[in-house]
Amino acid sequence: MALKVLFKSFIDYVKRHSVLVRFGVVIVIFTILLHNIQPQNIIEAFKHARPSYLFLSLSFLIPNILIQVLKWDYILRTLSPKPSFKSAFVSLLGGFFLGAASPGRTGEFMRGFLIPEHSPVKTASLTIVDKGFNMITITVAGLFSLGLLLPWPLSILPILGELIVIIALLNIHRLEPFLARLLHKFTNSEQVDNALTAFDALSRKNVLVMTGFSIAFYLVFATQFYLMILCFVDLPLSVAVKTLPVVYLIQLALPISIGEFGIKEMAAVKLLVPFGIALESVFSASLTNNVIVFLLPSLTGGIILAFYRSRPDLKVRSSTDHTVQR
Repeated sequence: MALKVLFKSFIDYVKRHSVLVRFGVVIVIFTILLHNIQPQNIIEAFKHARPSYLFLSLSFLIPNILIQVLKWDYILRTLSPKPSFKSAFVSLLGGFFLGAASPGRTGEFMRGFLIPEHSPVKTASLTIVDKGFNMITITVAGLFSLGLLLPWPLSILPILGELIVIIALLNIHRLEPFLARLLHKFTNSEQVDNALTAFDALSRKNVLVMTGFSIAFYLVFATQFYLMILCFVDLPLSVAVKTLPVVYLIQLALPISIGEFGIKEMAAVKLLVPFGIALESVFSASLTNNVIVFLLPSLTGGIILAFYRSRPDLKVRSSTDHTVQR
């Protein structure tokens, strides 16, 4: 019952505060962008769009979702008993919907409530692992591309940033004893064990597999964006390598709008227009890409969430009911 109250309180908070603020950010940014773009130019861009690239980009949504489901299902294998693939699929898509309006898509951490056979705190910690690998991949790729954009000697700074990220990742397991001591001062042992499940999932094999999944996912959604731009305008691959990862890095750094609408468009315009790419083409491509990779999965997750019913015999179990496989 307490978990249901917490879940309801979270949703109410998002409804009251986050949605309005983030929607306001979208309106402000789009107003700035549209001030510099004639509406008829956007219409013309869509009229001359190449449908083959649009359908190809749309088809990449299948491996996009599949890789995410497989990655989430893989990390859930560290739990015992292992949640079903159906639970992994429903929780992932439902998490898309819950994260749609929350700051930085933090609502996705509520996936735990959609896997009733395990503690939500435990599954939330695994969500951190899942999303963390994506964030690290985006950061490393973005810093690499930023190094290609910046002149010497400024280009050395992103490389140093990459080294810091990699060193931090390799030593993250060292934080477990410190966090355990800290958390034990504020809550009971069972909740601490659940919260630190993420560290149990970070075996060497799991790190390698999750890194592989994350790189594959990154390549898929970056390719989707590149194909969408090609739908509207020719873009050399060399320019795409220098700019598109930086767009994603800016998105990650500024999670202040709904689905990064506006942030992605503004970043893409600022980075691609200097290379001679038409402003209305960049705007149209970025907007359409966001509809495909964010809006469609979120709406699908909302529909699945509306019709999904948990088995009544499943209850959230405490950490003493199952062990973690290392």
